[in-house]
Amino acid sequence: MMKRIASGMVVLVLLGAAAGCSTLNRQPQLCDPTILPAEFKPGDGGVISVKVVDRHRIIARVLGVVKEDPRMSFKLHDDGETPDEKAGDGIWTLQVDVPFMAPPGDFTLELTAYRSNGEAVKVRTKDGEIVPLQTTCAFAIAYPDQPQQ
Repeated sequence: MMKRIASGMVVLVLLGAAAGCSTLNRQPQLCDPTILPAEFKPGDGGVISVKVVDRHRIIARVLGVVKEDPRMSFKLHDDGETPDEKAGDGIWTLQVDVPFMAPPGDFTLELTAYRSNGEAVKVRTKDGEIVPLQTTCAFAIAYPDQPQQ
């Protein structure tokens, strides 16, 4: 009986492949990463957000790390607590405040999805490579204009 079920599964997989079925769209995704505002001044506040598409609910955590300073990390939430509008809606957010001593410049926030066991969620690229599920978002920190003398 088990052999029959297993061979039936193989046939279904082969038929799906022959029909041009793509499993890439069934993988979890991180979409529409944003940081608002996109340019901060020291002391400003803003919101980081990313849409998580996860049919099988394998993503337990989304962590953002500033690529230029990996010590700066941010854990996003989908819990309905401000600034998150609704728990479980797939929009993960976090309120952030820029420290007064933050250096000016252009930065990249790299968002990575993790499983409940702490491992990064892996996905297959169009080229067949298996990589961590990540996306990036750019932001800038600028000092206020200095008064003219």
